[in-house]
Amino acid sequence: MNAPSRWNWLKWLIILTFVTADGFAGDEVVKDIQNGIIRMYNLDPLNTEVEMRTREIQIPEGAYDSLDFKQLTRTEPRGLMAFEISAYQNGEKIAEDQVRVRIAYHEIVYVTTDRIGRREQINPEKLTLKRMEITSLTDKPLTSDDDLTGVWSLKSIKKDQILTTGLVESVPPILSGQGVSIQYINGPLEITARGTALEDGQPGEMIRVRNDESRKTILCTVIDSKTVQISN
Repeated sequence: MNAPSRWNWLKWLIILTFVTADGFAGDEVVKDIQNGIIRMYNLDPLNTEVEMRTREIQIPEGAYDSLDFKQLTRTEPRGLMAFEISAYQNGEKIAEDQVRVRIAYHEIVYVTTDRIGRREQINPEKLTLKRMEITSLTDKPLTSDDDLTGVWSLKSIKKDQILTTGLVESVPPILSGQGVSIQYINGPLEITARGTALEDGQPGEMIRVRNDESRKTILCTVIDSKTVQISN
């Protein structure tokens, strides 16, 4: 071992000895790792929390001028993750360790203040805007007034639940029991009859419709809020 390498090793050993008595990471090391992970993924520092799950970190506080991060978990930056952290001083690696963290996301979202029944149009009076953790959500949370326009619930929603795109849909332009105009078009031939929708329907969907005159049930494609068309 040459003299410069021996001195670098000795310097690292002395610093590490005086970091903490039990070898647990100092606040500055933890903060540098947390900020480094946030910068690595260009995350929003105001709405992202990086919680350290590894207590003992063998990187000496104050001994490095830069940290390098390598992701060990093959996932998007969310939930539990592992990283290899390398500490450098003047371009020379002085320490290396592996850490586990939990990356959590928070956002101001709509939360229910009362139960919402199935197929109930979303009423802002039953909602409140609240900062919540959204890490485990699989669907996008609703965050603006525009998200609430013309939507109803797909199923019953409990009180104190985050409202997401998976819980709502646009109110169908045609509802079961509604009167509709039935169109049949075949080249120049066009026939119109009155009918009653037997199912809810979005534009382009096939629904059952009863012809009010013949009382027969037929399959039709929803065109708009008043019209359905018999498929050829």
